[in-house]
Amino acid sequence: MSLLIALIGLIFAGRLILKNYNPQAVLFLTGIAMMVIAIFTNNAIFVDKSTGWLGFDIFEYIRDTFSNRAGGLGLKIMLIGGFAMFMSVIGASQVMVKVAAKPLMKLNSPYLMLALALILGQVLSLFISSATGLGLLLMATLYPVLIRLGCSKAAVAAVLASTCAIEFGPGSGNSILAAQTAGMDITDFFVNEQLPVISILVVVVAAIHAFVQRYFDSKLPAEEQAVQLQGNNKDTETEAPLYYLLLPMLPLFFMLTFSKMGVGTIRVGMDTAILLSIFIGLVCEYIRYRQAKPVFEKLQGVFNDMGKVFATVVTLIIAGQTFAMGLKSIGAIEALLNLASSAGFSASIIVLFMAILTFSISALMGSGNAAFFSFAPMVPEIAQKIGTNVADMILPIQLSAGMGRTISPIAGVIIAVAGISGLSPFDIVRRTVIPMLSGWLIMLAITFTRSGQFMELLPFLLGIIALITAAAMIHKKRAAQKRIKLA
Repeated sequence: MSLLIALIGLIFAGRLILKNYNPQAVLFLTGIAMMVIAIFTNNAIFVDKSTGWLGFDIFEYIRDTFSNRAGGLGLKIMLIGGFAMFMSVIGASQVMVKVAAKPLMKLNSPYLMLALALILGQVLSLFISSATGLGLLLMATLYPVLIRLGCSKAAVAAVLASTCAIEFGPGSGNSILAAQTAGMDITDFFVNEQLPVISILVVVVAAIHAFVQRYFDSKLPAEEQAVQLQGNNKDTETEAPLYYLLLPMLPLFFMLTFSKMGVGTIRVGMDTAILLSIFIGLVCEYIRYRQAKPVFEKLQGVFNDMGKVFATVVTLIIAGQTFAMGLKSIGAIEALLNLASSAGFSASIIVLFMAILTFSISALMGSGNAAFFSFAPMVPEIAQKIGTNVADMILPIQLSAGMGRTISPIAGVIIAVAGISGLSPFDIVRRTVIPMLSGWLIMLAITFTRSGQFMELLPFLLGIIALITAAAMIHKKRAAQKRIKLA
């Protein structure tokens, strides 16, 4: 019964979000509804210290979650959001992207440049955490160059829209939540858990993207294969000084330098590193303009942007945690674990199931945050009961969220890039599906190999590949039949 209620809750929430209902409201509503049901079915307990009535305890739990998240994880994410917007306002992000893209502009091989552009974008995502923001910056710098080299608009747009598909590093909200869920410092999680996987995955996905885009371009009519950039191609030179390209790197520099991997006697956490970087950025702005008033206004802008991040991202985390509590309180997690145990499923099968679920929901919702924030709070309890490492379990689930989002035509970055390139979001997604699905399967293979569980999951991965291949063949056959009917 608990699994049935959970399934109904997931379908209800998914349908409303797909219809563009506010995701926070949907997750809060669904979570509270399941918690109310749990009062009558499971005698659920939501808080350590009860208000005296279970009905009030539901909202006491939400209050506690607001209190805990806003001052810890929420503060980190708000600071990252405020810093990222500050770097864009002062032109530092634009300088960084423009300088980093210059070596690529000297290449004459369009598809090699496409692959390198994806790698560059993934590196820049360490410092520019917004997928949409980074995509737009790359569209302003690399897009005209790649078009002139002979790549189609759809090929370039698909690659540049994928530059934040593999979410990693201290600037990613999903990474921060994953590290906190695993009980690890974000720097340790980034270096020891993410980098060994990411360093291989990014290169492989870049190569797959280049081959896929070349294949799609070869199918275009001859007159479209060398389509040129339309519109105004004025140089996007920013007024910011060249040395501003170092400013977005400062938080990562402080965190890596003043840690156990660097100067071990001094420790600088993420919050402090970002505050230091904001202060240095404000000093640079004062040196640049020699006026205090506009500099102070930009500091207020940081605070305003932090408020926007709280309203969008932090509240989504809290809503996702409320939804997760609803699933937990009705006994769905316990029932799922018992079902998996009775069916003989191991820890790796459960992790694979959650990765598939996260990937699928992210693709449907167009948001990696909503899916991951909903499932991440369940992982420690599941990991404890099935006897596996939380970090090994959380990493494939976290990486699945960003890759799933990149095949969604309603994702913000896809819509933004489509708007600039003059294409339909479906034209772009059509070219991102194969690289993202292939990269996702490779990511699962790498993460499960590291945890020593690959051979156990090999039959399931082969089954997934067979299903995807069959679905692609059916789609291709139907498309051919439709063309024949139209003819």
